[in-house]
Amino acid sequence: MGYAPSTRQLDICLHQPCLTQTLKYPLTLHTPAFSTNLRALYTQNARMFSMLRGFTPLKQSMPDRPAPYDKAVQVIVVFGRTGMGVSSLVNLILGREEAPYHSDIHPCTLEPTPYQTEIDGQEFEVYDFPGFRKGFSPAKLIGRLHRERGIDLVINCIRPKDGTVKGYYNAVRSAVPDRVPIVAVVTGLERHGDDMEKWWLRNGGDLLEKGLKFVDHACVTTLSPEDVSYNLDLYGRRIESTKAVRDLIIRCCN
Repeated sequence: MGYAPSTRQLDICLHQPCLTQTLKYPLTLHTPAFSTNLRALYTQNARMFSMLRGFTPLKQSMPDRPAPYDKAVQVIVVFGRTGMGVSSLVNLILGREEAPYHSDIHPCTLEPTPYQTEIDGQEFEVYDFPGFRKGFSPAKLIGRLHRERGIDLVINCIRPKDGTVKGYYNAVRSAVPDRVPIVAVVTGLERHGDDMEKWWLRNGGDLLEKGLKFVDHACVTTLSPEDVSYNLDLYGRRIESTKAVRDLIIRCCN
């Protein structure tokens, strides 16, 4: 899609001293004809020209309404606190190890990254978002994705005890319309008794009291295939988790 610079952007560009310095033109060459030619060059190739000027052109205004949804491919956003296993959850949804991840609390995903998958004949684009951390919130990026692309489902990846933060939930809830459902996927439950779902029976009410209103949920383990390859019980729990999270997506996107 082409980018049309605004008049204000062109005027700013044409009157920046650094432009003439970079091109080694004296200011006396800043004639109407010079400006007209430069406007045409800028319009034809805004992206290349922005590299010369040292800034990236952004849309000056975002539409209040989301872009039309492409129902052929539904969009899912996965977010959470850094270190909570967002990328591992994305891999669980995909059914393959594609999103990079590691086991410590340092951020691994540095920018929103989409991955394609198919569930029950429906195509999905699953976005792995950088985690919330001190000094960084992905909420604005999520809101921008909704305005430009449309979002069908938001998944909040949480862990018992330290992975639930109301402020993070509220930031994302404010970034997308209420009609976009937010669900919870609780990870790290591979050692949680004989039934992972029991965690929600004991703790789901507490989340609601804190103001975290999820329309649905799944309780899972996101251990990698390698981590469960020598443990039959954990292997079974991963299979169960894959089914649980994919069933959750189908319930909320159809």
